[in-house]
Amino acid sequence: MAQEGLFFTGTVLKNNRNLLQEEAARQQLAMQREQLELQKQAAADKRKEARKKNETKPGSYSLDGMDPFYAEQFQGSVSEYQSFVTDNSMDFDDNPELKNQKLKNEGDLSVQGSRYKSISSDLTSYRNLIKNGNGDKLALAEDGSYLFEYNLNKQKEAVNSGDMTINEAIEAYPTDAQSMVNKSEFIPFYMVDDDYFEKDDQNREGKFEGTDGYNYVSISDDQKSQTTTKIISKLKVNLNNNHNDSNAAAIYNNEQFTIDGESMSAKEAFFLQAYENEDGEVEKITAPSQELMDQLDPQSENFNKELSDQYAEYLGQKIADREYENREAKRSSKISADSIAEKKKKEQEEAQLQYNIDTYNDIRNTATTEELGYQIHDTKYQGAENPQNNKVDIKISSIKGTTQGAAMKKSMENQIGKDYNGMAPVIVVGVTLDGDGQVVARVRNVEDGVEAYVSWNKVAAKHIYDAMSPEGKQLIDYRQPKVEFDPNNHSTD
Repeated sequence: MAQEGLFFTGTVLKNNRNLLQEEAARQQLAMQREQLELQKQAAADKRKEARKKNETKPGSYSLDGMDPFYAEQFQGSVSEYQSFVTDNSMDFDDNPELKNQKLKNEGDLSVQGSRYKSISSDLTSYRNLIKNGNGDKLALAEDGSYLFEYNLNKQKEAVNSGDMTINEAIEAYPTDAQSMVNKSEFIPFYMVDDDYFEKDDQNREGKFEGTDGYNYVSISDDQKSQTTTKIISKLKVNLNNNHNDSNAAAIYNNEQFTIDGESMSAKEAFFLQAYENEDGEVEKITAPSQELMDQLDPQSENFNKELSDQYAEYLGQKIADREYENREAKRSSKISADSIAEKKKKEQEEAQLQYNIDTYNDIRNTATTEELGYQIHDTKYQGAENPQNNKVDIKISSIKGTTQGAAMKKSMENQIGKDYNGMAPVIVVGVTLDGDGQVVARVRNVEDGVEAYVSWNKVAAKHIYDAMSPEGKQLIDYRQPKVEFDPNNHSTD
């Protein structure tokens, strides 16, 4: 029997795959994927390092000046803010929403911190009043305790129980000066404890001598300026549009003045007396609109910080003027005889100096030498009709070295020779000033009428002086002011 078998009758396909190439391709793809992952990781690490370098750190906030209760509340808010910043420190640059939230938190903390410090300052003032025996000026609660302490305890209870937030508790149980001080006993900050004006009054720095023979002391201009500046500084709102002192805020909002017999608010008085328009002119507004008044209100959307500062300056100056008005100079002691004599001597010296300067200026401002001079009384430049009244003998050497002087010297030499000590008669015609401001006499030769100038002291005889006109005598009595050389204030020009 023939052996049976199986036979393949299909089509035989040839295998053309290159297994080595396929393996190489797979390895290359794996390497590319690995390289891509490494690149991604490197980029991520680089971004992380950049964010770390620009990492935002939380700001710090001071608790100085805060009452312990408010310091505790504020510290809690600061801690929350700091945690928020730390947790998101590397994400603020890439996330505008987070960055805006951070800025909002910081702004809220600044406002909150200023408010807590202002309230704490009020609490300190109240406690100082009690310490100094002035507790009767403070309002009392129904249980007989001081109202500010009562309300402060209420705030603590409401916050600690969770019934209210700290801001809600402050609004519900206020401790501001307007509410805590008896209405009839409201004490402005400049009179509480360290009374600004009383302090100036007790430590007067201004001193002067009165005309009644007594020394006087006064509040100096420097003292007034410093105190006024201090008041204005407190009346101005801070960068957060709040007053650092609620007492100052009460004055800012509620001060009253009487202007021309009419009582009005300080704000109305400001618009009447000091408000300037865009052209810098005072408008004198008698009935300011609500829109204008809102510009002075820190809580208004129309608040104008620049205008508010101007109002604070006006208000501070008006308060200072009012408080200093009746603090006039006080007599202190009698001026000694020596002081009076010294003062009189000084006044005489000053008067003489001023007289000298005035006289010199009057003479020097006149147009010509001819006009500068003053003639002998009732004597014209016509010769010696009455020579005995104004005739003197002079030396040739006394004549001034001018062109006229040369002619006079020659004329006199013809009379008496060249003896410079020789004397010749001349007529004194008048007096004037030379270029150096010295008094000189104009003289005329008796023989030939030639004229020249000589120093006044060369002809200063009594009969010559008596014959001078009043103006001439004033000029003769003139003494040129002395000019001291100051090496630290010397010009070579």
